[in-house]
Amino acid sequence: MKPEDDPWLRNAHTNAELLDREISTLVSFTIPIRENHPLVTKYQDFWNKAKQITTLFKKLRPLARSDRDLLWKRFNALCREVKEKQKAEYGTLESLSKGHFDTIMHLAGIAELPSGITFPDIHHLVEHGQALKKAGETLGKFKHEMIAKHKKACFEKIQKIRKTHDAAWESVHAVKPKQQTGTKFRARKNLEANYERYKKAVNALENFRTGKEHIRTFLASCSDPEKAAKAKTQLVETDARIKDIEEGIRKLEKWIAEDEQHLKEK
Repeated sequence: MKPEDDPWLRNAHTNAELLDREISTLVSFTIPIRENHPLVTKYQDFWNKAKQITTLFKKLRPLARSDRDLLWKRFNALCREVKEKQKAEYGTLESLSKGHFDTIMHLAGIAELPSGITFPDIHHLVEHGQALKKAGETLGKFKHEMIAKHKKACFEKIQKIRKTHDAAWESVHAVKPKQQTGTKFRARKNLEANYERYKKAVNALENFRTGKEHIRTFLASCSDPEKAAKAKTQLVETDARIKDIEEGIRKLEKWIAEDEQHLKEK
């Protein structure tokens, strides 16, 4: 019987080829690491993929001992290289992350509403809201350059302040003056509505951007042409949706700025 006619050898060869492709994909995850890109996720992406490959080593059967030993040696050497580089680079990453952390927490501090105010002035609420918006945008922009503990602290701080803002806006909505007419009243109502739309749009944008990163990570390791094609279509649709939301946010920012100006005019 020829080797290619032996089912065990044929399957073992197929499994070895699969592992070889997966390890080659893992090598591509080392590019931003070797080029010193300041992204915390470059290590997260690498180790997530490495974990998948470790599972394959445990589950793939049959697999010739010689192939397994050779592939494991290659895989293990790659992991050791990245582990050493990550250990050496951690201080730099933490310092970079701390800088973003300090900026975001400073903005969050500005966004905090004074305690003990039952019915906040709408002008102050808008100003504090802009600082909160900036804090959220900064976290979204630099989260890939921040370590987990810094991201978590910033996210929790922003969420806590956002709840106080929501409660403050509810108290503003509850106040119904007997006479509510004219340009200022319309500007105030528009501002409240657009502020709420803006918050929802920013959250939606963050969700779609996160989804986009997940699709790109999937494509980097996908070897199934059919699944890859579907993912690429989904990526195009997600990009289009992101552009639509970004355009909507720009319009809302313009409208909010106009209404804020109306309210500041005497």
